[in-house]
Amino acid sequence: MEQVWLKQSAENQDLVIFMLGWAATPNAVCHIDPPGCDVLACHNHIGAAPPFRAQDFARYRRIYLFAWSFGVWVAEQLCRELPLHRAVALNGTPYPTDPRWGMRLKVVLRSMQTIARNGGENAFAASAGAADGRYIPTGPYPDRSADAKVAELEHLAALATAHSAAHLTWHRAYIADKDEIFPPARMRDYWSSVGLGTEFDSYHYPFSDPNIVLNELL
Repeated sequence: MEQVWLKQSAENQDLVIFMLGWAATPNAVCHIDPPGCDVLACHNHIGAAPPFRAQDFARYRRIYLFAWSFGVWVAEQLCRELPLHRAVALNGTPYPTDPRWGMRLKVVLRSMQTIARNGGENAFAASAGAADGRYIPTGPYPDRSADAKVAELEHLAALATAHSAAHLTWHRAYIADKDEIFPPARMRDYWSSVGLGTEFDSYHYPFSDPNIVLNELL
């Protein structure tokens, strides 16, 4: 996993952690500037990563977690020791490979592998990001090849199939009604079972409007 500090100042008392989905880079959230907060973006979830330790973030008054897509599962593995003030899931569940609550993994992988073989980077970005044309913004962080993104998804899928469990207390779960990667019906089924589920008009990429983050900084 790669970690990038998008904003860091000794004057900031709060921390926002973005646990991004597979195939994403920090460009997905560079345009979001939460006031008074340091911002840590986590992405490219290949390789073993130890859980975050509470003492490493002890200086912060409040820690906010925003986990997107497969990042919801990653957050369950890495953030369970943190004293989270608020945890928000976006277009994902803690069970991303479950046939009831997860992605149509075989369909997604088959599509991504075909795109990678054909060298269709733009098509890959559309499928993995925002199929309505609101693509993940470009920015200073380099993209990875389609093959690398497929490898990340295969790696995450293997781990999630072997190790999926809900550890965190989530405060809100957003469900995009036009999501073409994570089926909305499956997300509704899971999140309703734990008393959550807030639907919004969007596709899989949830951060086009920064207010979906800023309005959660309670």
